[in-house]
Amino acid sequence: MAKTDSGAWFIRMMLRTGRERQRRTQESIARQCHLATDTYRAYEAGRSSPPAKNMEALAKACGYDEEKAAYMAKAAGARGEEWEALEADQRFNALYIALAERFYGEIFKFDALMIPGLLQCQKYHYIVARQAEPGSDEWVDAGWVFKDGRQLAAEARKDRPVMHFLIGETALLQLRMISEELYQEQMLHLRRWARKPGVLIRILRGPVLAQRSSFEIYLPEEFPLAGPSITYIEAADSSWLIDDPTRIAGYDDIRKMLWKQAIRIEVYNDDDWRYRLA
Repeated sequence: MAKTDSGAWFIRMMLRTGRERQRRTQESIARQCHLATDTYRAYEAGRSSPPAKNMEALAKACGYDEEKAAYMAKAAGARGEEWEALEADQRFNALYIALAERFYGEIFKFDALMIPGLLQCQKYHYIVARQAEPGSDEWVDAGWVFKDGRQLAAEARKDRPVMHFLIGETALLQLRMISEELYQEQMLHLRRWARKPGVLIRILRGPVLAQRSSFEIYLPEEFPLAGPSITYIEAADSSWLIDDPTRIAGYDDIRKMLWKQAIRIEVYNDDDWRYRLA
């Protein structure tokens, strides 16, 4: 799979979602950017990709700020090593994942130490996530606005994607040590999510190898607006979008193995948590 497939999909969906958010027509965007309407329609349909030189005007017409416009331009111009640098950019990957959560057909998220962002309640973000990733008040507030937007968009989907979440029990035990009240609130939030159509949440007990402790898989299935299959992983100083089919298959094998070992959140019982911590 070409490395630029991911970038082309990112541009296509950024244009589409930005235009729809502003309730503008394709004709009006094309007119503002001095393009033929058929040309712009081809960009959104994925029949062609806009050149990097046109991206600033397109991004502005779709309501994006300079930061997002710059990422769209980089994705449009990315080739070879330049794309490898972009796919390791944490902010770019956050924007990509937010789109994937809205349009992919099958989503799998695993974290051995934290509640996945899509499932975090607000207090968890401000107390636990903030301890894990300290930052200024403005940075933390912006993080919640972005996270909350992702949650609302995922919940608003009408096309019923399959969403599987695997959470390490360590994340739950640590949360209970921080605050029993917050633990109960977050668990209620998780169980509410588990009742949504297509959503399954499981808890994984026992240790996990460090290199397997956090990854995500996004598969298009039969969803027409989804991009190429993607695995997403994070490291200490970067994150990665992987669209190599062989590597994705390897992560999928790990997913299947861990999923079989886990238990459904509906039957998860942590009454003996103190003994497991001893």
